[in-house]
Amino acid sequence: MKARLSIPTALAVLAVIACEPPGPRPPAAVNHVHTTPTPALSSTPAPPATAAPSSSQTAQSPAAAAAPPTRCHTAGLQVAFTGSEGAAGTIVDSFRLRNIGTSPCTIYGFVGMQMLDASGRAFATRVVRNGGLFSTQAGPARFLLEPGSAASFQVAWSDVPHGAEGPCAEAASLVVTPPDEFDHRVIAVSGWNLAPCAGGELDVTPIRAAGAG
Repeated sequence: MKARLSIPTALAVLAVIACEPPGPRPPAAVNHVHTTPTPALSSTPAPPATAAPSSSQTAQSPAAAAAPPTRCHTAGLQVAFTGSEGAAGTIVDSFRLRNIGTSPCTIYGFVGMQMLDASGRAFATRVVRNGGLFSTQAGPARFLLEPGSAASFQVAWSDVPHGAEGPCAEAASLVVTPPDEFDHRVIAVSGWNLAPCAGGELDVTPIRAAGAG
């Protein structure tokens, strides 16, 4: 049994069909939202940031870190007689001063000296820097004395009595004090002679570096 449309309803359907254009209908538009996938989180934690070292933590150069050499001290020095020569009544004795320490040190100046008799008593000793035979020599110069290396100095004295001066006293030992020091070394006068006249005058040169004139 066919359903019947009322006249008004039929007229409305025909009106709708009449308004649509002929041919196929275009498909309805669909909005596609493109989302960017979120990367998966790594299970390994990121390494901590390393702070830049401060200027105080920066390593110093060896030259800046090394302390400057100090003055040579008596405890690190060895003094020894090395030889003697004489002419026209003047005797010249040579001495060696060696660095027996483990560090380099600087040295500058003249030694001090005191003669002792056989009983260890001090007697007249007059040290003259660059005196007599050495009066034309240059003054002292500062230099570096490396461990194991040696420097030298000389001592001149006269064995001729002056005026009414009697026999000149002979030393049994010689006390030597390095420059700017209070401690000293004692050298036995054995196998050589030390009997200066002129009131016990000992003319001394500055301490010289090896090879210096």
